[in-house]
Amino acid sequence: MEESKKKLLFVYSRFPWPIEMGIDARVINLLNSLSRKFEVDLVCKIEFKDKPHDFPEIKKYCHSVEALLCPNRRSNLHRFGYKALFFFSFLFKGTPSYLFYNNLSRIKKRILYRIRHNHYDVGFFEYWFWDKKLIQACNGLKVIDANDVQFLREEKIREKKSKNLFKPFMKFQMSRYMRKELGTLNLFNLIIATSEEDKKIFHEYLGSQRNIVICPTGVDTEEFAPRAKEPEEDTLVFYGAMEGLINVDGVLYLCKEIMPLIWNRRKNVKLMVLGSSPPKEIVALTSDPRITVTGYVKDVRDYLAVGKVVVLPLRLSYGHRGRMFEIMAMEIPAVVTPQAIKGMGLENGEGLLIEESPHAFAQAVLTILDDKTYAKELGMRARKVAIKKFSNQATYDQLTDFLFEYSKRWK
Repeated sequence: MEESKKKLLFVYSRFPWPIEMGIDARVINLLNSLSRKFEVDLVCKIEFKDKPHDFPEIKKYCHSVEALLCPNRRSNLHRFGYKALFFFSFLFKGTPSYLFYNNLSRIKKRILYRIRHNHYDVGFFEYWFWDKKLIQACNGLKVIDANDVQFLREEKIREKKSKNLFKPFMKFQMSRYMRKELGTLNLFNLIIATSEEDKKIFHEYLGSQRNIVICPTGVDTEEFAPRAKEPEEDTLVFYGAMEGLINVDGVLYLCKEIMPLIWNRRKNVKLMVLGSSPPKEIVALTSDPRITVTGYVKDVRDYLAVGKVVVLPLRLSYGHRGRMFEIMAMEIPAVVTPQAIKGMGLENGEGLLIEESPHAFAQAVLTILDDKTYAKELGMRARKVAIKKFSNQATYDQLTDFLFEYSKRWK
């Protein structure tokens, strides 16, 4: 006899559909898996009044969906006022933007009301950027999907962006950031890490007795499967959302340092930059007719299938890149830098080639372009690894089963 479902509140800082970022894909797949064992209520923040939120893609996994309009989006005047408040909070308290906007009064009150007027067996929070009162109000098992050690990730990004004059201020800000993150993590009964490396870091900072489980970023290997049509000759794809510094830096580095080496050998090789929200400096690359920038697309699979090779020459990175597993599941060979797959447990030859210097990276790309048989073999190896290690069944379904059993023992 099937056991009755338990109630789970899922709290997220974005509306996860349409999928625009890797974390959105993780959330959708998590909701899908969690719905097998839990009655899921999703509460999330939306940014625009006219953004529809009655999507069947979400509701089929959730008992209820409550999308809360961020108060600063009600008018331009509200936006200006909240920006000024955030600036002072960031300057003097080191408050991250997500922590500030997730906990504006209207958002926080509505989530608190839901928590206090319902009994949830599990309170499941994406990221740590939530007010402590929300977490403490949960009576059931308190779970956080940490998605990297955020203060280390943020430190790498700020070091890249900060001028020397502001380095001392950046260090001050990051010390505040770290204390806030670690203090919030300590409120949870269970922490979900995406890698063994992150688990070790959490134990180092939080103590070896903390309950931490690992759930890598997974992929729906039925949705992301090989396409029947052949990829276009001499076509490379860079795949990743353009909202953050890591991918923007990677694309600029690719176009400045690596593509000229490839073009010296094969002048007609094309590059597609596939990802939402490209900034001006990325769009400007299309002045070269061999480079296209897609922006947001409805179905990335149609665009990925065009690529002969995916190229990810990242110089900065932290945590799992779920998009990497989508590529692998589609049997597309890839050339990556070590930073692009840091902590993901992938090895050279598992459907991808790992190179660091521009010359070695360019040569690896050319090797795949020159040898169709080798390219096919790499792609097939990639899918086998994706199914075995990173399918939904190997990641989110196992986490769901664990949470269900764990929540039964929790009082």
